[in-house]
Amino acid sequence: MSINLRSGGTGNNTFDDLLNLCWSIQEAWPCIRKGPCSWCPVSSTCVPNLSKVHILAPISNPDICPHWQERWELRARPLGPHVSTITFLTCIVSVCTTLLTIGILASGIKLFGLIRNRWRKNEGWWKGWRLKLVDVTERTPLLE
Repeated sequence: MSINLRSGGTGNNTFDDLLNLCWSIQEAWPCIRKGPCSWCPVSSTCVPNLSKVHILAPISNPDICPHWQERWELRARPLGPHVSTITFLTCIVSVCTTLLTIGILASGIKLFGLIRNRWRKNEGWWKGWRLKLVDVTERTPLLE
């Protein structure tokens, strides 16, 4: 497998070359700035990340970080070392859920308005006794 480094690398590098390059970095910002590397904060390691979307690498590679519990704590480009994968995914899900909720509420309000307009337009359209479907006349008076 050959990879061309984004940040000034010349030529092709194998995965082992990238591993040596990334593992030698001991800080978050330099790690993320250096080619296809990402930061695992719990173990404080810089790891090679060959995913197209670096922040989503834990979805396809469960062993991206050395410690299995920090898989979703991966920090990568372009968001920097302050945003983890789980934070990013939480934000995306929250925004989508909010938009869906607003859409459902808007549809409900629109449907309520249509029903109310029909109700006012055809006064009593729901009442069966006005359509003579129900017999409401008294055959014998209740009070005599």
